[in-house]
Amino acid sequence: MKKLAFAGLFAAACLASPAAALEHEVVIDHPAGTIAADYEGAVQVETRQIGTAGVAGRPNTLRCRWSAALKVERNATVGEALQTRRSMMRDDVASGSTPGWCNHKAEAIDALVDARRDTFRTAMLELVEQDRTAILAEAESVAASNREG
Repeated sequence: MKKLAFAGLFAAACLASPAAALEHEVVIDHPAGTIAADYEGAVQVETRQIGTAGVAGRPNTLRCRWSAALKVERNATVGEALQTRRSMMRDDVASGSTPGWCNHKAEAIDALVDARRDTFRTAMLELVEQDRTAILAEAESVAASNREG
């Protein structure tokens, strides 16, 4: 029985499934050229099995702890001269736990994550706003290299 519990624990700890996808576009007017940035976000859910299965006549303490992170990929073009990519990550945007085995709760966890879609959208927009300075710095470097060359 212990082997089964540890096998379930290991499988659940390794399990990570994308649950939702998000998209956003930004266009910024800049002296170096128009900056067009496309953001694509994906929710990644990780689970961890905790507790033990109870022996006959005793309750079990099995719980599935889950956490959802947001990974955002940005593709930007600055005028005609530059294309850039950047990856950003925000860990633990949402988390929780459900009773039972993780491998039996995947759909329930996906439903919980989907119910918090607005939380992920807000987290993505915060990352987009933080990325604005990086995009402007990249555009400035293009403008500086055009002035020099």
